[in-house]
Amino acid sequence: MKNFLLICLACLSVPLYAQTILTEKKVNMSISGFVKNDFIFDTRRNAEAVDGLYTLWPSKPVYDANGEDINAQPSARMFCISTRFASRFSGLEIGNVKVGAYVELDFTGNDAANSVRFRHAYTTFDWSKTQLLFGRTWHPTFVEKVFPGVMALNTGVPFQVFNRSPQLRLTHHLTKNFDVIAAAIYQINYINYGPDGASSRYQRDAMIPNLHLQLQYFNANWVMGAGFDWKTIQPRSYTTGANNKTYVTDEKLSSIAALAYLKYTKGKFELKAKSMFGQNVSESLLPGGYAVASVDPATGYETYTPTNHLFNFINIMYGNAWKVGFLAGYMKNFGTSENPTATFYARGADVDECFRFAPQVTWKYKHLMISLEPEITTATYGTIDLNDKGKVKNADAVTNFRSLFTVFYLF
Repeated sequence: MKNFLLICLACLSVPLYAQTILTEKKVNMSISGFVKNDFIFDTRRNAEAVDGLYTLWPSKPVYDANGEDINAQPSARMFCISTRFASRFSGLEIGNVKVGAYVELDFTGNDAANSVRFRHAYTTFDWSKTQLLFGRTWHPTFVEKVFPGVMALNTGVPFQVFNRSPQLRLTHHLTKNFDVIAAAIYQINYINYGPDGASSRYQRDAMIPNLHLQLQYFNANWVMGAGFDWKTIQPRSYTTGANNKTYVTDEKLSSIAALAYLKYTKGKFELKAKSMFGQNVSESLLPGGYAVASVDPATGYETYTPTNHLFNFINIMYGNAWKVGFLAGYMKNFGTSENPTATFYARGADVDECFRFAPQVTWKYKHLMISLEPEITTATYGTIDLNDKGKVKNADAVTNFRSLFTVFYLF
């Protein structure tokens, strides 16, 4: 009984102590977001998500008995599900530390389901020169200061990262114009492929977070930076060998990504550009993944080799109330690091190259914005050469022409 009373007194003392170090000057909440409606016309089927609102690249031709491409099927549709709401909280302090929070959601949770989906949910702790972020937000390879200003929900994929994940991120201001960013990231919705399909289990079983380090310079006109990313996954916890016997395995696959980027703004002119080399980056909705490199027939033990891709984009915009510009993107598949077997856990492993050109014209008046964005995307499909490190050979091109008309009401 005595011990129970001591525990109760200790628990009661926690909020009393917290009140001595927490100061609530005024907790502020601001609401923002937009109502967004899209009309989309495509000349063929595409690799896509969210019932076609989010498009990746044109689907590979599939021919019928008469030699007609089944995927050369045009389509038209309207959407409102990318409508978005966000709330920001501030005003709480712990000594000299300012504590804030941010929550953002939309309705693109599942294809044609209009279900609510968390986009961001994080808490920030701000010192004079340092910020610690804990929660779900953009993966550091996304680079929030330098991403394509397109109307398409894909935000430039497959030439640009698209990934929001739980993370612990530290941003330290070395000077007023120079930041160092370090992060430890875990997977939840944006996940790798593996023997059991797409799952966050492969990273969980490896027990090591995705680690990231980035340096960023910025002033009134320029943003420039470079980053390095390292990730480890464990595709299997056991294998099956001869006579259906099972064997424990902890074989892992490590992969890297390296990026460089810049943004220049002057008056009504804006230029953004970014290049990234990435291995096994399928969790960012990009082509790639990994392949089995070798198999021991006695135990089923596997080793793995990552895919290697280069992703590039340039985005130029000019204007104010009326704005014009374009996005140009290029992706190249360099195959795997070692000769693979025929078993791939990847997205778009037989896509050799991908190109996109997307001009844009936008008109904005106060809270209203209307945009027209044609998009021409070409992908080349070929045969994976298992004897030449998984390079794609004899590739043929297929193209989709998309027309996107969007109406925003911003608040």
